[in-house]
Amino acid sequence: MAEELTKLDDFERFVEAKEEDLRDALVENNEMKEDNLGDILVENCDIKEENLRDTLVENSELKEENLRDTLVENSELKEENLRDTLVENSESKEENLRDTLVENSDIKEENSSDKVACDKAERETWGGQFEFVLSLVGYTVGLGNIWRFPYFCFRNSGGIAIIPFLLFVVVCCGPLYYIEVCLGQFSGQSPINVWNICPLFKGIGLNMVIISFTYLWYYGIAFAWVLYFLIQSFYPILGWSSCSNSWNTDACVDSNINISKKMHNVSTNTTQAIFKTSGTEFWELNVLHKSSGIEETGSLQIHLIGCLFLGWFLVFLCLARGVKTLGKVVYVTATMPYVLLTILCIRGATLDGAWIGLRLYLVPDFSKLFSGQLWMEAAVMSFYSLGPAWGGVITMASFNKFHHNALRDTLIVCTADVFTGFFGGLVVFSVLGFLSKETGVALEDLPFSGPGLAFIAYPEALSRLPLPHVWSVLFFLTLVLVGIDTQFSMFETVTNTFIDLDLKKYGKYRLLISAVVMIVLAILGLPLASSAGFYIFILVDWYMASFNLVFICFMECFVISWIYGANRFCSDIEMMRGSRPSLLLRIIWVFVIPLFIGGILMTTVSSYSAPNIDEGGYKYPYYALVIGNLFAFGPMSAVILTAGYQILRTKGSIRQRLSKLIKPSAVWQPHDKKYGHIFQTRPFRYEYGFKRRFLCNILGLKES
Repeated sequence: MAEELTKLDDFERFVEAKEEDLRDALVENNEMKEDNLGDILVENCDIKEENLRDTLVENSELKEENLRDTLVENSELKEENLRDTLVENSESKEENLRDTLVENSDIKEENSSDKVACDKAERETWGGQFEFVLSLVGYTVGLGNIWRFPYFCFRNSGGIAIIPFLLFVVVCCGPLYYIEVCLGQFSGQSPINVWNICPLFKGIGLNMVIISFTYLWYYGIAFAWVLYFLIQSFYPILGWSSCSNSWNTDACVDSNINISKKMHNVSTNTTQAIFKTSGTEFWELNVLHKSSGIEETGSLQIHLIGCLFLGWFLVFLCLARGVKTLGKVVYVTATMPYVLLTILCIRGATLDGAWIGLRLYLVPDFSKLFSGQLWMEAAVMSFYSLGPAWGGVITMASFNKFHHNALRDTLIVCTADVFTGFFGGLVVFSVLGFLSKETGVALEDLPFSGPGLAFIAYPEALSRLPLPHVWSVLFFLTLVLVGIDTQFSMFETVTNTFIDLDLKKYGKYRLLISAVVMIVLAILGLPLASSAGFYIFILVDWYMASFNLVFICFMECFVISWIYGANRFCSDIEMMRGSRPSLLLRIIWVFVIPLFIGGILMTTVSSYSAPNIDEGGYKYPYYALVIGNLFAFGPMSAVILTAGYQILRTKGSIRQRLSKLIKPSAVWQPHDKKYGHIFQTRPFRYEYGFKRRFLCNILGLKES
């Protein structure tokens, strides 16, 4: 029994051991199968995932391509529908959008071509507040105030001519003058660059420079005449005082010759005796060596060539350092003429017979006010006297500090110009009265016109006074100072046109540029120093001083008042001065000046005629008149040609180009950096419609 129990225990242990081995074997097999199954499943998952990914990528690319095509089609369709809708509903909005796109695409091109205001060098300024005023007075008061204004009064019945002249200065030329002062002071730019205010009419500035250059060219010889007379005043015997010189003819008469006796000695076969005074023969035969006409050039006059180069050398010395030199020189050149004129006026008023001339000058004949010719000549005289449209005012004002009182200086200069013209008239008419009594010729019949008043009448009168050399030196020194002042401003206008192309680059070459311009002007002036030079001078002066100046004044006023907008211009002035111009001044800019100048233009065209010399004694040949008309209308063509060029270089349709070009360019801004930033951030909304814009410009409404 015990053995059986022992065997049974052993059998149970054996069974348990087998059972445990079997369990271990099963567990081992299960783990192996599980591992194999996991590997198989992982492999299958990787394959399926890769296949799925490839399938998804293919489907995604296909859907993306289909979606892109769909979006493009929908976008094109919507864009086309939107464009049609915009065209139908609001053409102006579409145009403004295109203008904006064109402006954005052109901004780099515009900034590269008009790099004046961006990163610009510091511009020179006047050393003191009086330098600008004196420079403008010197520029405005020129040789024309000594001979052109008195002659204008002389040929229009005396002092009555002052009334329409004064009226035109007050209601037309004075306000225009203020526009130019503000333009130059606000922008700090020369006449060409300042017209970035309206790029379409940038040719106005080019026209101004052409006029200034032409003036410098042909008036250089007038300055040479003055210098020659001044030099002759130091000779022991004044060349114009007697008939005993080598150039005098048998027809010469002077203060020592009895004209009545000489007329009796003329042969009885001569039906008419023609005599010339010693002053006339000195002027025609010594100074000018005057030929019979412009077609007879004759020879160059060495004495005039020398005086021509001497005159330009004096101008060069005075402007060697730009406005720094000019600002000091004008203290003498702008003030000394008034001292000398006062001395001459006192002496002239004490001459025997002076009252004859002063009576004609100071006692007006009001019946002459109904003469249309008087009003037309007064208008042209006012433009020529004050000098708007020449470019000199803008140039001088561009050197002002930003907050300078431009209105005050404009009033001072306009007053000085009128006063100087009137004062010069007193000097000249007193001498004419003296000559009338001395010669026994009626005042109205004295054979003096234009330059003859300064170079014949006055020298002759001075030669009849005690100490004639002293009076001659004083008179011609006055003319030198008056003439050189005007040359200063014109010369600066021309030279600064080149310098302002790139102030940083060319500013350091100011001296060289001035020297080159001076030499060019002197060489071009050589034909005027020939025997036919006087005929060339009269021809150019006749055509340059009439239609062209009036036309540019009209364009200048029209652009500022209507295209840029008088209202916006008033805002610019307010930025400089702290207050806006008065209602009266805005009415004059917008309404009065365009009407006045329009009337002058029509009158000038209707009465357009050829120049004459010696009261119709000489008639210019046809080819000379053609050349004269080129001087009259050639500078005006610069406005048209420049406008065409600006249109061609601008992108967009014609309407888009014009819309862009009549608005200020990106570089139009104050030259003061602080206010330049304010100006750029200040939007300006133009009023559309004639009625709304007219009222806005007149009333000066501030932008909201």
